[in-house]
Amino acid sequence: MQIHVLFFIAFLNLVRMNRADDYGWGECPKVNPVSNFDFNKFSGLWYVIQKFDLSSPCWTYYFVNQNGIRKVIQNQNQTINEREPEKTPGNIGTLEIVNATQPGFMSVRFSDNILGKADYTVYFTDYENYGAIFRCQKVLFGHRRSATILSRQPYLTPSLRNQARAKLISFDIDISSFKSVDPIFCKNPRGPAGETFSRRNNTQEWFWPEN
Repeated sequence: MQIHVLFFIAFLNLVRMNRADDYGWGECPKVNPVSNFDFNKFSGLWYVIQKFDLSSPCWTYYFVNQNGIRKVIQNQNQTINEREPEKTPGNIGTLEIVNATQPGFMSVRFSDNILGKADYTVYFTDYENYGAIFRCQKVLFGHRRSATILSRQPYLTPSLRNQARAKLISFDIDISSFKSVDPIFCKNPRGPAGETFSRRNNTQEWFWPEN
């Protein structure tokens, strides 16, 4: 048994690949997707507000449906260019609906993931303001998992952030690994030169820094 445990730990270190993940024994926990999920409404740019075990202070996601092929583009260093999202350097995953009756429950495959597909569940969103995703992948005797809270703007009110966290707790998911992102570390390819980034009197007005 000890040999199996040591092998499992070594294997997890091998496949970590700088992803923001937690690890656990057994099958992936069940997280229910949002009802009647609409991928096209969910598409577009999202800012990461909180994420498990961050490996970068800056994350943005972009979801796109190209001729029926659903993709997610992830970037850790700059805001994804909405005019040409796939030309922004980043990690691209291909999404597939697992069950037509639950379109919010998908699988994702990233080209740099040697283990193949992972479960990808949108469990909380209103499409226009906030979203939240739970990703989990079976690995040998256990699984690796990550959760991400998203916003259409580079900020999210504490009440909405806490709702996304509470929703995950309702599925018996430990949320202690959540870490916050500060978009001040992101470069914005869209903003004109000379803009500055600030928060004015806690009103959540955000201005981007010069590139």
